[in-house]
Amino acid sequence: MKTKLQKTYNIAIRLIIIILSFYFLYDQLFYRKDLSSLPDTLTLFSDKKNFYLFITIVLLLIPVNLIFETFKWKFLISKLEKVSFANAFKAVLTGISVSMFMPNRTGDYFGRIFILKKADRFQAILSTLLGSMAQLITTLLFGFIAVAFLYPQYIDLVDMSLWLYVGLLILLVITAFTIVFAYLEFAVFTDILRRITGREYNRIKKYAQVFSWYHSHDLLKVLLLSIGKYLVFSFQFFLLLRAFGISVTYFNGMILIAMVYLLMTIIPTIALSEIGIRGTVSIYVFESWMQLTGGWSETTALGVVTASSVLWLINLAFPALLGVGFVPSLKFFRKTPSS
Repeated sequence: MKTKLQKTYNIAIRLIIIILSFYFLYDQLFYRKDLSSLPDTLTLFSDKKNFYLFITIVLLLIPVNLIFETFKWKFLISKLEKVSFANAFKAVLTGISVSMFMPNRTGDYFGRIFILKKADRFQAILSTLLGSMAQLITTLLFGFIAVAFLYPQYIDLVDMSLWLYVGLLILLVITAFTIVFAYLEFAVFTDILRRITGREYNRIKKYAQVFSWYHSHDLLKVLLLSIGKYLVFSFQFFLLLRAFGISVTYFNGMILIAMVYLLMTIIPTIALSEIGIRGTVSIYVFESWMQLTGGWSETTALGVVTASSVLWLINLAFPALLGVGFVPSLKFFRKTPSS
């Protein structure tokens, strides 16, 4: 009887996830933001130089982006359970689907761990968290670089401003070094928990020890994979900007994109709403910069928003749709306890 109930609950939860994923995608694509006008917008820019070349490269980079994330998660989760690349890839896609209707991409954790057959699920969440931390640190590091280069563009570096800028650079360098060092030495967190909790440590030992499994070289590998993924989707954004008529050099484009992602990181969002927030933040950053250099217009604004929207479609909406197809393979209740 218990097995039948578990089977029923599994089916019910899968259906709920599928329905919510489709509903929120439909709501975003055809109701709130109404991207039905996107084909006309694409046609408007299709006569731009190298338009089709840029779009083709962007599309070819979609699996590269996902492969970086798959290798990262597969490596992290291997401490708990050996997972094939195919299953890890399915887990990543499923996580994107679930994250569409959950705040701050928390669905990534829940969508992935239910692919696992034996591993303790809470331990799996903690391992997955280390991958998310590496991606966050990467965004912050590139964001700090963007701040360092953009600050002089908006403020005249004279008198006290120059000293403020030097102080800012020192602060950014110290902060960057601190967060990277703390991450690479995260295994120490297990010892910190042991000292803080004292006798109560035995209650959380099973989960606290997860962090001790990953040594500095392990976390460095995860961080490098995160940087690789960041460079891929940032490059996609840059190519889309060029495709939609934004005249910006690679260096300036990547700096502005890094600032967009830094601001996006600060703003709590549901992944679904990112398309609107991403567009707003992108316009703010690029308009502020182009007002100094010239060239801002309604067409430019349309190009920035379109590039942002297309990037969201190919890197989130499209994988989310694929991930829905793997939701039926998720098992929320197991027949036997995890080992």
